Amino acid sequence: MKYNGNIDRTWLKIFLSVFLLAYFINEHLVYFIQSYRWPTFPDIHRHPEKYQVLLLVGDPQIQGYQDENIFPIGTLSRWDIDRYLRKTFSYAYDYTKPDVIVFLGDLFDEGSKASRFEYSETFNRFSYIFHETKHTKTIYIPGDNDIGGEGRDFQTQRKIERYEQHFGNMTEIIKFGFIDYVKIHIQSHALTEDKVAAAERLRHKQTSKYTLLLNHQTFMMGPKHFVYPIIKRLHPKLILSAHWHKAEMYTCLDCLRDDEYSWTVSRQDVSFINTFLDLDLSSQHSMFELAAPTCSYRMGVVNIGYMVVILGENGSLQFTVLWLPRRYTMLLGYVVTLLVFLIAFCMNKCGTRRR
Repeated sequence: MKYNGNIDRTWLKIFLSVFLLAYFINEHLVYFIQSYRWPTFPDIHRHPEKYQVLLLVGDPQIQGYQDENIFPIGTLSRWDIDRYLRKTFSYAYDYTKPDVIVFLGDLFDEGSKASRFEYSETFNRFSYIFHETKHTKTIYIPGDNDIGGEGRDFQTQRKIERYEQHFGNMTEIIKFGFIDYVKIHIQSHALTEDKVAAAERLRHKQTSKYTLLLNHQTFMMGPKHFVYPIIKRLHPKLILSAHWHKAEMYTCLDCLRDDEYSWTVSRQDVSFINTFLDLDLSSQHSMFELAAPTCSYRMGVVNIGYMVVILGENGSLQFTVLWLPRRYTMLLGYVVTLLVFLIAFCMNKCGTRRR
């Protein structure tokens, strides 16, 4: 029995229509709907001398070339995560219109071990994905994936020099408005005399009303014997970190007292925050740390997003997380669409043969 070519063309048109609908939903509509689920932005006087809006980017970990699958899977994987990050960051940027963008480390997934060519290619992709950084004040700090330091991936001077060549100094104060942004790379259980000396040098350069300490790894939950020497010298009111890929808040109401034996830190999971939360930095002895979640769906966690912090000159602080759509669910939608179509097509063919 010969099949009618018109019927096959009809099924092809149906498939293309369904696929285009799935593509429109997954690649456009989902992002648009998710952005409308973000909380209403607070009504503030937008001026860096009164309020500063910070957009925090945690662990983007741009995928490299050594640990990915061979062509074409690896190429498709890099292409898809790059598109996802570029699209979601653009939505977050348009929503916040930030005064400062802060990248909280692990910028590249293979930054520590990439060849010269791989590093250059990844940097070009990074610049393309986060192209809005060209128009906004941006601060970068390194993570262990960028310069080593975790497990057997040792930190070396060559890795540090390559990072600083592309993203600026690892240790410095960046002054903007009423805030001193302090960059000082300290790893867990690894405080050295050089880091204490660096903190002492930075202390003499502090002039702004508030100090924000930027570090890739969470700071306040570390052993006190290496946390306190830094805190004592810099007196940060707020610490921004990432590393664990989860949104968390750490609070200490007496960490800035002269009594170094007083140290009570509470930890709060904010993975389900859906509005702006308020904090007060005006208290003399209190200190807070906000850990930003990862923004990459490749990190193996469900809740991913960009953290937003609004800091007022009067000590007010508001923050939230702009949660992002679940890319693996979207990719699964393509598979389900294809399977449903194939089942319907096969059932129709079988019914035609019986007739």
